[in-house]
Amino acid sequence: MTRARLLVIAGLLVVPAWPWPAWAEGGSVTLAQFRQRDQQVENRLLKEFEAATGIRVQQRIMPASTDLQHQQYVTWLAGRDRSVDVYLIDLIWVAEFAAAGWILPLESRLPAEARDGILPAPLASAHYRGKLYAIPRFTESGLLYYRKDLVPTAPATWEELRGLARAKRGREVAGYVFQGKQYEGLVVNFLELLWSAGGEVLAPDGRVLLNGPAGAAALTYLVELVGSGAAPRGVITYMERESLQEFLEGRALFHRNWSYAWSLVHREGSKVRGKVGVAPLPSWDGRRPGVAALGGWHLALSAYSERRDAGWRLIRFLTDTRAQKAKAIGEGRLPTLASLYADPDVLEANPHFAALQQGLAHARHRPITPFYPRLSAVLQTHLSRALVGSSSPQEALDAAAREIATFVARE
Repeated sequence: MTRARLLVIAGLLVVPAWPWPAWAEGGSVTLAQFRQRDQQVENRLLKEFEAATGIRVQQRIMPASTDLQHQQYVTWLAGRDRSVDVYLIDLIWVAEFAAAGWILPLESRLPAEARDGILPAPLASAHYRGKLYAIPRFTESGLLYYRKDLVPTAPATWEELRGLARAKRGREVAGYVFQGKQYEGLVVNFLELLWSAGGEVLAPDGRVLLNGPAGAAALTYLVELVGSGAAPRGVITYMERESLQEFLEGRALFHRNWSYAWSLVHREGSKVRGKVGVAPLPSWDGRRPGVAALGGWHLALSAYSERRDAGWRLIRFLTDTRAQKAKAIGEGRLPTLASLYADPDVLEANPHFAALQQGLAHARHRPITPFYPRLSAVLQTHLSRALVGSSSPQEALDAAAREIATFVARE
């Protein structure tokens, strides 16, 4: 991190973030979250909160794997655990946790006028059945990273990407690296192709549609990427970290990842620093724009917390303008507040943010259903079977559709 960036962050964290009363409330609040990208920035924010309120923050650091986080959260919440007050949750868990009664509605705590500055897509993902259950802290969307020193312009279509990946790959440079391991990232890669091809996972009435022509075309494309050599065989073992590392080491032409990867590509010491371009995901047919999945993390208040007011104050602090600005500058996190995409300090540290805001407006949320974790688990299994060649794309999707139909109709 540059000295200039550190000075800006330090300046942000000196003045209290809001005009709360000077008296200290005291007590403590527990926040469960994964280790942040720059823990020093996070620790400074929490110390500022403690200084402003007198409320001590205890962190419960979670595993980096979202699947492991989800398992632990479900264990605690299903057991009515009172030791955690605030959870940092993946946006895909909002419906599940809200439907189970594990997190509290926040309608009365955050009036409508206070929501006006939040980006529409992240805000919509924090709702379930018309009620607000979480506050977006930072967001993400899928992007295509490419070696502009080797491929001057980004491919306009997925077919063009496959052709370039095959034609320009070499002994030491693969074509396209993505997330192909059996986990949520594989589902995301499939969904972005499915949506771009005009397909859907579910109809409004709950019917399963993912095994239609668009789904078959999307999964066939992924399978053929690996089979044709456009993507290395190793992608079936890659999550975000492994696939990004291949790209950072200069061993791939194209790479799909979330917005956060931009700051890592351009950090000091990156082997591809200055050689990378970023673009929206390609179009399927050259007529409709590509579609990116919406990602991001929200703060939610446990229904079993005995320190609800203190927990709410922490949520508001960590999602206000000053805190989000510190995260954007210090960690490259995409803010959920629209105003920060025009902030000079934020844009100096992240010049690509201005272009990303438009993409976020068109990013799509994964199916909003309390059964999403189960739906995703089914898809992970069958998509992976197709990628490793144990079933055809159509067979895999038909099997997934049959399983999903047995539980989504119960919502």
